[in-house]
Formats: sequence, C-alpha cells, structure tokens
Amino acid sequence: MEFPKLFQLNKKYKIGLRAVKTVIAVSICALISMFFNHEDIFCACIASVICMEQTCEQTIDTGINRFIGTIIGGIVGYAALECACALPYYEWVRIIFLPLCILIVVYACNLIDKKPAVIVILSRSGDSMNSTLTYVMQRVSDTLLGILVATIVNKFTFRKKLKI
Repeated sequence: MEFPKLFQLNKKYKIGLRAVKTVIAVSICALISMFFNHEDIFCACIASVICMEQTCEQTIDTGINRFIGTIIGGIVGYAALECACALPYYEWVRIIFLPLCILIVVYACNLIDKKPAVIVILSRSGDSMNSTLTYVMQRVSDTLLGILVATIVNKFTFRKKLKI
C-alpha cells in the first residue's frame, strides 16, 4: 500500500544548522527558566523559535521587530485586559472585546511596518486579574529573553555548515 504524496518521507532531508541552533536556544531558555524557578517558558521559547534566522543580522532584525510588536501587544493587551475585567459579564465581553484589540495591535504594527505580537492578549487565562501589569511585564521580558538567547546562540555557534 502506497501513501499519498502528502505523507511520503523526504529521505534526502538533513537537519540544518538553523534547526540545531533553534533547539539550543530553546534549551537555554528552558534552563534559564528552571534556574530562576519560572514555570512559564512559553513566550521565551516561542520568541527564540520565531527569531532564529540563518544569520545573526537577520536574527537581530527579526528580534527587534518581534520586541516592538510585543511592546505594542503588551500595551494594548494590558489596557484590554483591565477594561474587560472591569466590565460586567467578563467572559462574554472577552469573547468580543479581545479579538477587536488584536485587530488594533495588527493595525498599529502594520502602520509602522512591524510584525504584530498578540500572544500577550491571547495567552492570558481567566484567572485573577489583580496582577495584569505584572503579567504583561513578565510576558514582555520573557519575549526579550528569547530574542536575546536566539541572537547570542546565532552569533556564537557553528560558524561553518553542519552536516548531520
């Protein structure tokens, strides 16, 4: 029985340098989080994956774009989460209000030619909103950590092509 083309393996594929550097960067983010007893490594790891590029210069450009998008997402996310929490019927308001705020982030980032980062808005669960500012600041700093780790790993690892 032969599988459709969609499921056939590419036997010539070799793991590339960027994939290896991405794994190293994510591992470092996880180690840093473990060292500081920080349970949520999601944003740092995602930022490392998104920002890792073929060259250090490309990683820096992607990282700057990601950080600016995260700052905009954090500001709008903070305001949106505070407003949504203050309104009655919080869960229903959140279903309508937060997606509109995502549109605002996307629009604002596109105005300044930066890629939007809406994870700050989307990743907030329905738990206590007493520490919204702390939460947003933690997500922004986690993203910055992931960007910095990706940049450092890209700068100082594997100068020549890796053959696996």
